Amino acid sequence: MDLRSCKTILVKGLQLGFALSLVAGIVPMKAIAEDVAADAAAVEAPAETGDAVIGKMYFTGEKRFESGAPACISCHSVSYGSLNGGVLGPNLTKVYADESKNPLLSAAWINGGSPVMAPIFGAKNVTDEEVSHLRAFFAEQSKGEVASSQTGTFTIIGLGGFVGILIVFNIIWSGRYRNRNKGTAHDALWRNYGGKGGR
Repeated sequence: MDLRSCKTILVKGLQLGFALSLVAGIVPMKAIAEDVAADAAAVEAPAETGDAVIGKMYFTGEKRFESGAPACISCHSVSYGSLNGGVLGPNLTKVYADESKNPLLSAAWINGGSPVMAPIFGAKNVTDEEVSHLRAFFAEQSKGEVASSQTGTFTIIGLGGFVGILIVFNIIWSGRYRNRNKGTAHDALWRNYGGKGGR
């Protein structure tokens, strides 16, 4: 047996030992991960104490907050009906389902945690009871899909309406200048600049 074959046997033995140690470590880790996943599935999230219907009313503005604060829909959107809401704030459809965003659904955050919301809700605080109703509404909303934004549609409709109004005004006032001046300015311009003087 020469040195080269000993080295090959030693390297293969180390590789086999390393592979076995990985497999031996992965099997228990996989079992532990499955146990943790089963435990997490067994523990359900606590039911919200608020009423989703009242939360929807607070969100849409059908019911006013006790402090007179503005409705959530004025800045935020949610997958609700054809008019989903405002576009200043983010879409809140999945805010309840995202564990990292759950702290944002608290009166402390709404009343002063956000640089945009603090000036508004700092003077008109939302109560914990109102937030619990909103949390129940968001819990119900998080089960659905996020609706696509309607901003592009409204922009196109708005531009079309603007062009339509311009056309109507042009038709209504098309002969106003000519009728007021009895066509003299128009005819003079055509004569002076090589036109035939016609209309």
